[in-house]
Amino acid sequence: MLTEESIMGDVSNPQPPPTVVLGFVTGMWAAQAVATVTRLGIPDQLARYPRSASELATVVGASPTALYRLLRAVAAVGVLRADAQGRFSLTPVGECLRSDVNESMRSLLIAEMAPAQWRPWGNLEERVRRDKPSIKSALSTPAWDRMNSQKQQYFAEAMSGGTSRAIQSVLTSYSFVGARKVIDVGGSNGAFVAAVLQREPEASGVLFDLPDVIVGAGPALKSAEVADRVECIAGSFFESVPAGGDVYLLRHVLQEWSDDECVQILRNVREAMSREGRIIVVEMLIVDDGPASFAPLLDLDMLVMQAGKERTAKEYGALFASARLNLTNVISTPSVYTVLEARAV
Repeated sequence: MLTEESIMGDVSNPQPPPTVVLGFVTGMWAAQAVATVTRLGIPDQLARYPRSASELATVVGASPTALYRLLRAVAAVGVLRADAQGRFSLTPVGECLRSDVNESMRSLLIAEMAPAQWRPWGNLEERVRRDKPSIKSALSTPAWDRMNSQKQQYFAEAMSGGTSRAIQSVLTSYSFVGARKVIDVGGSNGAFVAAVLQREPEASGVLFDLPDVIVGAGPALKSAEVADRVECIAGSFFESVPAGGDVYLLRHVLQEWSDDECVQILRNVREAMSREGRIIVVEMLIVDDGPASFAPLLDLDMLVMQAGKERTAKEYGALFASARLNLTNVISTPSVYTVLEARAV
């Protein structure tokens, strides 16, 4: 996933202010250049051996001259390297843009650099002035609907591919010992509940999400060898959630919704949970007085793209309180994510 260093730069070695501003501009250029190389499939083409721009142009269907200029620029930012013969190969950064490596960053980069992402960002000034979502006006034609659909496909792939490390960081920081029935609310492909059940062999699980989402959960559950212990239930968490769980998981759910919508989700969970139940929320926190973080930038993305927001621990505590829940624990993990535990008041 993203790292704080990749967004914030080296805060221990500040640059002159004009250089910082220039970095904002060239950063946009670099991101689009690397995304273009990735969409063309060049990291996969360079997986086994170096190749020249002319060779690659024939394979990917591009102008040799223009492709060379693109590859040279991408090499300048550390994604590729060029040898004395004019052949290009992958750096470690380029390796993570291949489609066939664990925790590939390919889909995330393509999704975030897609027109369906950057066009709404172009309306940021309108969003700030009016405080009303601008994405609908930015993506209002059938063509943009198609682009948005493609972006969402890549984003789903990115979230699935980048999930393992984040989940493992949670499991090393928070104990699920004693869990009996674990319900993953808005759990997508079930990777989180599967990982918890692997740790707790006596527990059963429920994967709860929209019908068109859970239909694709089978492979992940089978791969984790927990499919026989997980019941897949379709529904909307704004209406109700499955009852009787003693552990409810909400990973990357609340950040996507307004405060009122979050309270509705949490109230539905509280009504469904057992008397001794607990709610485990995994999100990135805004820490106003902490070290530099890209959480505020992610919050800005929520402002542009959705009705949701990133929040402080205090703000999450207020949401829990409105749903008659008590924030009982806030646990940092080795990743950028934090575990928040809540129980019924």
